Amino acid sequence: MVGYNVQLAADTKHHLIVTQNVVDVGHDRSELLPMAMQARETIGKDKLEVIADRGYYAGQEILACEQAGIKTLVPKPMTSNSRAEGRFSKLDFIYIARDDEYQCPAGERLRKHQTTLEDGMKISVYWTYICPSCPLKVEA
Repeated sequence: MVGYNVQLAADTKHHLIVTQNVVDVGHDRSELLPMAMQARETIGKDKLEVIADRGYYAGQEILACEQAGIKTLVPKPMTSNSRAEGRFSKLDFIYIARDDEYQCPAGERLRKHQTTLEDGMKISVYWTYICPSCPLKVEA
């Protein structure tokens, strides 16, 4: 199957398209930096703030934009299927920075148990032993 993905960048003040690009990749994750650079070149300004949808979220692209002096506002994608499976999602937990812990919807604290490095990213794992007897747990 042949398919194309069209990218557009618009000026928020004048609501005009400032640049466009067509790629044969089925996602937007690799297009944030190229589109931001093209937009900056087209409008002729060094300072640029880019707002993009979740489809453009890629850590390497966001970092590259930052290094190029382009501020990006891109929400993280919602990749977890936990809510559909009847569980809580990350959005249901509150991070408590001073203690480096999370608080679950039942009010329990999840402490950091380990930190690993995967693909250059630091990943911390938090949990509590109280989960199996949680009063909010739905019985199967």
